[in-house]
Amino acid sequence: MIKSLFTKHDHRAVQGITKEQAMQATSWFWRSRNFGVNFTSPFSVRGEQYYSKLGLKQSIDVWAADEGQGVGVDLSFSAELTDVGAVAGIAGLVILWPVALVGGAVSYIEYENDANRLMAEFWSYVSAFPKNPQPPSGPAPLPPWAQGQQPVQVANQPQPTPQMKECAKCAGKNDLDSKFCKFCGEKL
Repeated sequence: MIKSLFTKHDHRAVQGITKEQAMQATSWFWRSRNFGVNFTSPFSVRGEQYYSKLGLKQSIDVWAADEGQGVGVDLSFSAELTDVGAVAGIAGLVILWPVALVGGAVSYIEYENDANRLMAEFWSYVSAFPKNPQPPSGPAPLPPWAQGQQPVQVANQPQPTPQMKECAKCAGKNDLDSKFCKFCGEKL
């Protein structure tokens, strides 16, 4: 059983940036926030992170397309509880009824506040990227609801093998038949 907590969508036109730059900024930003990131096409990115103790999975989907003089960027952010989180929630509900109710409500609000913060940081970073095309600096701040746990990245880079080729731009390991890097979108 998977319970969707929320899905948020936002679209912005970003001036002074190319689709390639928008995708590079997207990849760098979400990786810096501990999301496993994969390119689903040259101008589309999917990222996920999973907090195993909570059963919380957060996902982002970002698309870029030419729009007037700039680039239109779509961002979709969702959070859901997986079976692990649902089982833990039911056990807590049975054992500690009042605490579980209050804890669940506070957690939901904290998850949503964290999503809003991440989205605002993303838009700020993408808007400033043409002037400073650098990866975000410093470690990603952990949200208060994470309670000392580190997220597990759902999508990880494969280990290099002789059947893989390396991207000249980001050093990502790709299948030999890949035409675009699945990590940064660069043409191979």
